[in-house]
Amino acid sequence: MPTGHKNPGIIVAEVKMERQVNDCSVLIVEGADDARFWEPRRHSACVLVDSEGKPNVVEAVRRLDGDVGGVLGIVDEDYDCLMGKSLGSSNLVAVSPHDLECFLLCHTSALDSVLAEFGTRTKIASFQARESTDIRTALLRRASVFGQLRWAAQACGLNVCTKEIENGIPKFLDDKTWDVDRQGLIRVAAAGLEDELERCIGRLPNVQPWRLVRGHDVLAILRIGLQNVLGDLPSRVRVLDIARVLRAAGRLEGTTLLEEIRRWEGANRPYLVLQ
Repeated sequence: MPTGHKNPGIIVAEVKMERQVNDCSVLIVEGADDARFWEPRRHSACVLVDSEGKPNVVEAVRRLDGDVGGVLGIVDEDYDCLMGKSLGSSNLVAVSPHDLECFLLCHTSALDSVLAEFGTRTKIASFQARESTDIRTALLRRASVFGQLRWAAQACGLNVCTKEIENGIPKFLDDKTWDVDRQGLIRVAAAGLEDELERCIGRLPNVQPWRLVRGHDVLAILRIGLQNVLGDLPSRVRVLDIARVLRAAGRLEGTTLLEEIRRWEGANRPYLVLQ
């Protein structure tokens, strides 16, 4: 949903006004955090527009298609791929899997930078030896519990309180052991629909786990892990502080996302959006 005062009409007008001054490329993104990631990576001849919401990006690009060239919208994939939804425009690119944070955690070494900044080497090594897995896999397993509930609620049209899922991260994730109380979470989120939700989850196809999880959830889970199990994170360090390090350390080189953007640039010469 839109998060600010903008709507697609305002964004279209903003792009057209910019074009009256300068025949530049335009990159439209979902929000402020996305803009912070793309700003240092954009081409000097590209104008960055914060649309204040994914629906605004999609609709603004749709209205500009065939009217104003050189406009690219970048949106989070979210659950679109799992739900069989198409972007519907060659001028839209989806960040996969799920969203920018998941993309950075999955495809780049940015997680290593976060762990180096906020974690404790001995605690991380002890945890990995105890669970016989790496931190990325352990983080994904915990986040998948919450992501699976979100997807099931959408796929089956259940009246599940997604706010309880988000709020449930500190409630149902033990900060001493980093274990998830899955049954407690389902009980609170489903509120009487526990059996129906479990049946729905059982019917869901197997998919790439990173497509299930939501980036903000993953970072909130990581923050709790860093407090005791993986480090000694002070309470004053917030999720947005971790996200800032993640974005700064993220790289596009060697990713499908970069390839898609370069293909768009090749098909829309002379407009460039990246350095």
